[in-house]
This record gives sequence, C-alpha cells and structure tokens, in this order.
Amino acid sequence: MFHMNWEVWLFRVLVLGFVAGFMVQMGSRWRLMRAAPNNFVVDQIGLRIRRFVSEVIFQSRVVSGRKAAGIAHLAVFWGFVAFGGFTAVEALRGLGIVDWTETAPFLLYKWLLIPFAAAVFVGISMLGIRRAFVRPAGLGPVVSKESLLIAVFIAVLMVTFFFSFGEEATVFGRANWWTHMLIILVFLVLVPNSKHLHLLIGPAAVFLKSPVLGTVPNLDFEKEEVGFETVKDLPSKAVLDAFSCVECGRCQDNCPAFGTGKRLNPKTLILQNEDALLGGERDKKLVDVYDQDVLWQCTTCGACEQACPVGVEHLPTIIGARRGLVSNGEAAEYLTSTYTNLERRQNIWGLMYDQRAKFVQSAALETFDPVKHEYLVWLGCAGAFEADYQKSMRSLFELLRANGKTFGVLSKERCTGDVAKRTGNEYMYQELAAQNIEDLRASGVKKIVTSCPHCVKTIGHDYKMMGYEVETVHSATLVEALTRDLRMEWAEREDVTYHDPCYLGRYADVHAEPRALLERFGAAVNEPERHGDNPFCCGAGGGLLFEEHEGGKRISEQRFEQLEKTGAGTVVMACPFCSIMLKGAQASANAPVQMVDLMTWVDGRMKAVKPKGSAGGDGQPGPEGQ
Repeated sequence: MFHMNWEVWLFRVLVLGFVAGFMVQMGSRWRLMRAAPNNFVVDQIGLRIRRFVSEVIFQSRVVSGRKAAGIAHLAVFWGFVAFGGFTAVEALRGLGIVDWTETAPFLLYKWLLIPFAAAVFVGISMLGIRRAFVRPAGLGPVVSKESLLIAVFIAVLMVTFFFSFGEEATVFGRANWWTHMLIILVFLVLVPNSKHLHLLIGPAAVFLKSPVLGTVPNLDFEKEEVGFETVKDLPSKAVLDAFSCVECGRCQDNCPAFGTGKRLNPKTLILQNEDALLGGERDKKLVDVYDQDVLWQCTTCGACEQACPVGVEHLPTIIGARRGLVSNGEAAEYLTSTYTNLERRQNIWGLMYDQRAKFVQSAALETFDPVKHEYLVWLGCAGAFEADYQKSMRSLFELLRANGKTFGVLSKERCTGDVAKRTGNEYMYQELAAQNIEDLRASGVKKIVTSCPHCVKTIGHDYKMMGYEVETVHSATLVEALTRDLRMEWAEREDVTYHDPCYLGRYADVHAEPRALLERFGAAVNEPERHGDNPFCCGAGGGLLFEEHEGGKRISEQRFEQLEKTGAGTVVMACPFCSIMLKGAQASANAPVQMVDLMTWVDGRMKAVKPKGSAGGDGQPGPEGQ
C-alpha cells in the first residue's frame, strides 16, 4: 500500500508514542495492584473455566436482565475479538514488517468479518443511543462524553473496514487506512483511564472471582490482621475490581438499600475506591472515602455481586471495611446490644439457655447420637428461642418423622456467628465458630439439616475455611427429596406467592425445590417481581435485623408490597429472619394476607391428605373434602 517511506516512519513513531502512553497508564495501575496485599486465589480451575466461558465468551451476565442491551454488547464483544487479527495484520503492514493483506487466508478472513462488522455497527449504535438518549437510571444522570466518543470511534472503525474493500492505492484508500489505524491508537490511550479498561482486565476479574458468592476470608489474628482501615489495606482483588468496573449500574439497580432510598450505592463505592487509588490517597481512611454510614446499610444480600458482569466482589470490601471499624470500637450503635447478647448468652436475642431446653423438651427432641440418628437438626437462634418460628420447627420435626427419618439436636447450641461475621466482628465470629466446631466434631455428626439459610451458609461454607466440613442442607431441600415420589391430585389449588430468601435462593441456589414442594402439595405459585436466583431482600441480613431506624423506605415494606401485588392470599417464606421482617411489614400494612413458613404450610397440607385407598377415594390421595 505504502509507496512513500515517510508514511511507514510516521506510523512507527505514532505507534511508539501511543503504546508508550498506554504502558505508562497501565504501569501505574499495575504498581497499585502489586503494592496491595495479595489475595488472588486460583482454585477449582474447572469451575473457574466454565464460568469464564459462560460470563466472558458468551456474556451470560451481560445478557441476563437486559436482553436488548446485552445482545448488543455481545455483538460488540465478539466483533472486538474477531477484529483482533485484522488490526494486527494491518499494523504489521503499516510498520513495514510484513504484508499479508493480499494472501488468500487473509482475504477469506476479511470476507468472514463482514457479518461481524455489521453486527458491531448495529450493536454500538443501539448502545450509543441508549446511553445518550434513553439514559437508564443505573448509568447515572450525566452523559459520559468519553463513552459517546468511543462509541463513535467503534462505529467509524466498522465504516472504514467496509471502505477497505475499495481501491487502496488512491488518496481516499490511504486516508481510510490512516483513519482506521489512528482511531485504534487513540482508543489505546483512552482505554486505561476509562470504563473500557474492563475490555482488557474484566476477564481476569471474572476468572479470579471467588467460586462461592460472598466469600470473606478469615482474619489471621496472629498476624494482627484487623480488616480494612485505609485505602492501602484494600487487597489485590479489590484493586483489580476498582479498575474493572464498567459503570453499567447493574449492582445499583439490584441493590435493595439503594432501591429504597438509602445512601448506599455499590457502584459508587467501587468507583470511590478507584478515585482514591488513582488520586494517591492510599493512606486515607476508608470511612472518609465512602459516604457516611453506607457501610452499615448493606444487607449482604449479594445482589450486587450476582448482577456484576465483570466479576466485581463488593461484599469482601464492605465487610472488610466493617471489620476495620469494629476493631477500632466504631461499630454501628444498633449492634452494641447484639454483640453483648452474643458474648454473654451466645445467641442474638440474649435469652437464657433454659428457654431452649424447654422447647427441646416440649418437642420431644433427643440429644443427637450418631448411632441412633441420621440427621442433626440445627435449630439456630430463631428455632431455639423465637416462639413464633418454633411452630415451623415443629412442622419440620413432624415431616421428618412422617418420612421415617431419625434426628436429634445438640445438648447445647450456640449462634453460628453469622451476624458477627457479616457485620465485621471477626473475633466474635471465630470464637463462636470454634466452639461450635468442637461440639460438632465431638458429636460425630455427618449430616445437618436446618431451616435457616444463614446457618446453611455459615456452617456449610464459612466453617470450611476453619477446617471443618459437614454436609449441610436446608429443610426445603431435604423435605422435597423425601416427598418426591408422592403422587397427589388437587381439586383446587391455593394461590400462594413464595419469597426467596437471599441466602437460600441466591447464595445456595435453592429455588426450584421450594416451588416443587408448593406445587406438589396443591399450590398455584404466583411469582413476585423479583424471584428465583435474583430475589429482593427482606432487609434482615448483614445485621440489619436489629436496625430500628432505616433511612428511606423500609426494605421489608418494599418487598411485602411486591409480594402483595401478586394477588395471592398466602405468602410462603423459608427463612426465620425473612419471616420476622415480612410479618412485621404485613402487620404495618394491615393487609389481609396469610404469612406462613414453608415447613408449616407443607405439614398442614400433608395432614390434610387422605391415605391412599381411603373410603370414597379412587386410590389416589387427595385433600380432605375433595
């Protein structure tokens, strides 16, 4: 193409200058990451590779929830990858190194790029219009001129590609080539200081993200670890996350705190980390980086992490910062009594232990014996002390006995430490966990069933990080498996709506089993606005069960309104904390809706079923009065 040597040398000088500019910017970010405490973990390679393929190659999280925009982004991403070879070959020619542009393989490759170019042009045009004119709330109120400029650049790149099929030896042909390559070079120096850096490092953030949602490593007190107090305490994954954020606002859109008018915005929090890092404020306290009190408004529901398409992990940063505050005696005021209760009574209510003993005796529960019993039932703080929720526990006992399962309870049971863990009181958590693990090991238990999703998370996952592993299942999972072979017909189905607990539906991926139980026992399930693996929080997690003065609208009230809008006369729940919060919201609304726990509802339906072959029946069990 080039007949004049000066064009080759000019291109070489430009490439050198722009690449140097790119490297300087990337180098500063690399040094910040290297200076951070290293917490990169590469385990469970198979799972990480599968997630990489799903979330990076096929953009599953990008497409999920925003179909049109997601598909447009998918087209741009695949085009970006497909055009890599084209750009490289043209750059090699421009540098005067080698010219492959007239070879048969390259010409075939170039023709194959045509549908990709068309898809990219359409996709980036849609995204540009969406960002400039539609302006979804998650993108923020201010139009990013830089984003629009880059969108124009990408569109022009596709246009110059189509023009490259014309005569290259003309003035227009050379101008077209220079336009294409100059845009590539300008794009190169713009990327590091923009949200488009996610194109380069987002895949790494996805691959390095913990395989389990909400993984918060234990503190090592022998190393005097206290959590995150200043910006320089942020570990390498948090620094990578700060530079990976694509500013799409999906975390913001899904956050129950932000959605009910509170100051917490998970997107803003991550961007504040980035600003502090790039601004040279590594010694600045994190509480001065973030807006006031936002760290205590997080319910740890995990919606932000689940929605993020580039692997950003918000919870380890929030809980890590909470740890730094707790270590300095600066925990939220409403947690003071909870910590006192855990320290003195080893339960969140601060109740005397004889109350649990009375319930154990009245429910005819035996102390767990590995020879006699298959399951240990973990009561949890609510099951042991909360009178209303003990009705649900009694239903679970009835269902287990009806299905021939033997079980017992520990003679003494402490709080798992979930509240302490999520609110940053790591010392108290590890103290409770160590005592529980000692008792569980001594009991010889192999299988634990509990109705509390928070206990499932803490015992089933967090205790593994303390060296103890035991099979832990939620009651919905176990009872669904035990009743799977039942065949029942119902003359009429009861309209219900089911509230997915965050720690069951999102954390444990248990959402099909509760619905299977409901449908098996005669329910017609009306789904609320947010359900399944992306539920809307009840507002109890992360210690907020004990917060009496939420700013903005109460999260529980918003969730109850979503459930009530389904028109179902019964709301079914599967978590003691959800039960407390949503029953409170129902009482405040004075709504004529029945609130019932899943085990209680199933047990009631089970008792209403006639035995198979009963008089007046056709051999098929059915509800009484059918």
